[in-house]
Amino acid sequence: MRKPKLRELGEAIRAIFLGPYTSKFPFKPSPAAPRFRGIIEFNPDKCILCGACVEVCTAYARDQEDDKIKKIRREIHHQERCIYCGQCVAYCTTKEGIKHTQEYDLSQIKNEGYDNVIEKELILCEKCGEVITTRAHLRKTLIYAGNFHHGR
Repeated sequence: MRKPKLRELGEAIRAIFLGPYTSKFPFKPSPAAPRFRGIIEFNPDKCILCGACVEVCTAYARDQEDDKIKKIRREIHHQERCIYCGQCVAYCTTKEGIKHTQEYDLSQIKNEGYDNVIEKELILCEKCGEVITTRAHLRKTLIYAGNFHHGR
């Protein structure tokens, strides 16, 4: 029973001379682990709005809206619903459209600017007017198909 008390006394004396073991968090943020899944960030140049991330989101933190009149597809990421599981990043068809950042401080005072929104031009069927996909998605598919065909 005596040894634990001596250990605690030794730790207290070391803390006086060397400082505390804890981090200085609010004043100096500690770095996140290399594989940390922090705030999700869109790359609007690489995202093709294919909808893969919307389909695999287990927390329903993503919405996709098609506006046929304006010919725009909008994808919204609701960060307050996100559980940062990483499925959207893993299943991104371009592998560059979405990524996790190292930022982990999610606290905000206001709700404005908390949702990530990205928009792309839609391609509609000339006969029936139904949505086919986004122009960026179609372009990426055609490039992939051309590379696959020429690779044989």
